[in-house]
Amino acid sequence: MNASVVPAPGPPRDATLPAPVERVLDNGLRVVAFSQRNLPLIAAQLVVRCGAAAEREDEAGLSALVAALLTQGTTARGAVELAAAADALGARLDAASGYDASLASVSATTPAFPAAFALLEDIVRRPAFAPEEVERVRTKSISDLSLTYANPSALARLVAQRVAYEGAPYGHPLAGTVATLSALGRDRVAWFHERFYRPDDAVLVIGGDLTTDDAFALADRVLGSWRAAGPLAERPPFGAVPAPRAQVVIVDKPDAGRTALVSGRVTIERSSPDYYAAVVAVAVLSGYSGRLNQEIRVKRGLSYGAGAMLGARRMPGLFLASTLVDHARVPEAVEVAGTTIRSLADAPATDDDLLTRKAVVTGGFFRAIETIDGIAANVADHALYDVPLAELNAFARNVQSVDAAAVSSFAARGFIPDNFIVLVGDASKFGDEIARTHPQTRAIPFAELDLGSPSLGAT
Repeated sequence: MNASVVPAPGPPRDATLPAPVERVLDNGLRVVAFSQRNLPLIAAQLVVRCGAAAEREDEAGLSALVAALLTQGTTARGAVELAAAADALGARLDAASGYDASLASVSATTPAFPAAFALLEDIVRRPAFAPEEVERVRTKSISDLSLTYANPSALARLVAQRVAYEGAPYGHPLAGTVATLSALGRDRVAWFHERFYRPDDAVLVIGGDLTTDDAFALADRVLGSWRAAGPLAERPPFGAVPAPRAQVVIVDKPDAGRTALVSGRVTIERSSPDYYAAVVAVAVLSGYSGRLNQEIRVKRGLSYGAGAMLGARRMPGLFLASTLVDHARVPEAVEVAGTTIRSLADAPATDDDLLTRKAVVTGGFFRAIETIDGIAANVADHALYDVPLAELNAFARNVQSVDAAAVSSFAARGFIPDNFIVLVGDASKFGDEIARTHPQTRAIPFAELDLGSPSLGAT
């Protein structure tokens, strides 16, 4: 066989996930259980259906701060004692927050899981929020921001979020800003936890080496006595997402080694019927053999790599294409990136393109569900976004059903029109040329950038 010939992809394969079973406990907690008894492992994820999208602009970072503090001590155990208890069980105990939800998770071997699950119950129901821990975690979070802002690519993504959503709930930084974090104290942390961490607005996913009946019994025994402090508060309606509009935002950061380029637009929500077409369209752009990397890196040597991502959420999510280029070659990279994104409609993917890119998508999904934690995470994601759980076993088939016409049609509607561009780098090397070719350009000196403002502090 000729070593230079790349083998053709094999025929599409499918994977069968354990069928999830649902019950609702007396306290309103929705429990989704599955049985996968090939390994002596069990995992649980508790998804509270409230995250950063519920924060006020002046409290950005609150949900992330609450989640970070869950594992830093309860009323029964201090931070060190809690960590030691999890280590002694060989358990992994975590908590995190996103825009749409907050999450606490635990996994352990079968014999150790009941005790590990009790730790999950403890951090969710009885976090101590000790003042010294609040101060320590808040100080660390503020320090972490300086590292984020020093990274052009990370900063460009934050700016893109603001450009896309402005003052709508997804606009403010998930991790907050120095100003918002500095104003948050224990009282507000405790208020958020008491208001939003409640069983009647949460989903527990539990599965692995146990029967579904045993999973429900364990959930009821450990979490059945959990009660909400009061009636479910009516959440304020989501602010309107601004209509996409073509614009260029330059953050002038002279000390940046290279310029980060991000192009994107607000697109679809996770529950959209266009979701699978969008996933395949992103795959055509992404990866080493994806169009963006081929055009930007392989053909022109503009960057070490380029790719795209789709963040589909409860509200319309964000499509982003990104790369990192030499300052002097920014105008060329902007043109190439735009042309490549538009090629989804102008030059539809061939059957060979789709065969390989779909294989990447399904392969990534299959890798994600190789572990009990991965299965639990995917079940939790479907439950959070009210996607039928039966779609888990239909993922590969849904991807394979997307044809070139569907990709082109969706891209023409959901990725291409009125997309924005964010550039973070030394504007003295490219700013004038970008402004000449893109009239709707505004430049913001890094020192004046305010991520806490819907307008980024620009006047």
